[in-house]
Amino acid sequence: MNKRGQIVVEYVLLLVIATGVAALLVSQLVSRNSDNPGVLTSKWHSILVTIGADVPDSNKK
Repeated sequence: MNKRGQIVVEYVLLLVIATGVAALLVSQLVSRNSDNPGVLTSKWHSILVTIGADVPDSNKK
């Protein structure tokens, strides 16, 4: 009878840990804070700037 309670406690603990790790990953990878942008957000911005700076007819001879 005691094992059921232990299983529930372990499951809830694993769920809390997984949720915490997911929240940490999201805050570090895709943060939209202008002072400290996430890794993916800053890379996406640099890709957009590079594409936007490209002039289509500059390589035409």
